[in-house]
Amino acid sequence: MKSLLTILATVALSGAAIAGPVSYKNPKAPVMPPPAPTGCECFAPGFMLGAFGGGVLGEEDALGGGVLAEYAFSPYIALQGSYGLYATESEHHQFDAALILRYPITSLCLAPYAMVGGGFSTNGETRGDFLVGGGLDLRIPSASCMSVFADGAWYVLGDSDDDQTIVRLGVKFPF
Repeated sequence: MKSLLTILATVALSGAAIAGPVSYKNPKAPVMPPPAPTGCECFAPGFMLGAFGGGVLGEEDALGGGVLAEYAFSPYIALQGSYGLYATESEHHQFDAALILRYPITSLCLAPYAMVGGGFSTNGETRGDFLVGGGLDLRIPSASCMSVFADGAWYVLGDSDDDQTIVRLGVKFPF
């Protein structure tokens, strides 16, 4: 009988030893909240294509539109190339390249930006120009980070006194 009790005790104790430690949940342990959102993630580096409507303000006020391509190297720096066609006396073709310096406000998904660059225009004659301007870029995360932008730039035209301003309102789509 003694050996039977010894065997039963050994089996019972070895089963508990193999099962591993016992743990219980503490009902008073604090529940960790989910991590806070970090804001808009739409200002990542990448390529965007867009279209805009705009106007030339200067000696000849005119409406028009165009297309653009933009590559962002970081959330703060991008290069943009654009072509615009405006309905002045004859067609005003505007070709530009600009460096974009922006400051994303991720809590609002909005980025004010400054731009500086150059290009050339044709309107009966071809002239080189220098541009400086600024604008706002609103990103829409629920629309695959599509962008709605508005900007304005002052153009200093080569050796003439016909400086002008071009304002634009448009959309950009990331790729």
